[in-house]
Amino acid sequence: MVEPNQLLTPANILIILLLVITLGMWLQLILLRNRLSSRMTRLEERFHEHDQLLDLQAKGTRDMTSASEQLVIATNESRTALEALRRDVVRLADDVRGEVGMSRAIELARAGATKEAVADATGLSLEEAEAIVTFHGRGSA
Repeated sequence: MVEPNQLLTPANILIILLLVITLGMWLQLILLRNRLSSRMTRLEERFHEHDQLLDLQAKGTRDMTSASEQLVIATNESRTALEALRRDVVRLADDVRGEVGMSRAIELARAGATKEAVADATGLSLEEAEAIVTFHGRGSA
């Protein structure tokens, strides 16, 4: 049999200590691995959440871009329609002014006004006033 003194030799004690230290380190590595695995899982979950948020933001940005483009198109269409209406209003106003101016010019010519007086009073050109005075003036009747 083995004597107790032979088991407690410095070499055997050193081997036992090395085994205990090795086991302790293995236990620490296992615990560290578990903690790191847990942290990694949480990080992956957060990454997934952030990825979903990023997708939502990208979709929102695309929707806003589409809405902005539609607003630009609608604004341009409105501007075109407004310009057409303005041209129509100017044309109609010119027609009304022209008719009123012509009527006033004819009245002045019938009253005996000169072509200069008719042009000054109505804003017609001198040539238009001369034609009205010639055809509607007192001398033409």
